[in-house]
Amino acid sequence: MMTLKGKTDPLRLMGRRILLLLLAILVVSAAWGVWNIYRKDKEAARLREHAQRQLADLKDRQAHVQTDYEKLKTARGLEEALREQYAVGAEGEQLIVIVEPQKPEPIRATSSIMQWIKDVFSNW
Repeated sequence: MMTLKGKTDPLRLMGRRILLLLLAILVVSAAWGVWNIYRKDKEAARLREHAQRQLADLKDRQAHVQTDYEKLKTARGLEEALREQYAVGAEGEQLIVIVEPQKPEPIRATSSIMQWIKDVFSNW
């Protein structure tokens, strides 16, 4: 009979319920922590993938700039770049002769208003 009374003791039942509640709180907080770690892991993986794509893009750009730089170090490459930028010559041309444009004729100033009037009314 003593064993039966010990199992139904209200103090002991209350202690078990408190212990069960504490255990439930511990499980929920552990699950919450695991969920946060999972989210952070996914975010870190996404950011790493994005950073790797940026790194690959930067490496491609660096290789392109390096080849352009190596090309511009030579006289022929510099000439080719100038031709391309200013559309000076056609592709495949080997020699371009640049001719200075002709100077326009200077504008002559009229001598006076009286001369203009004589020129206009001379036909009458």
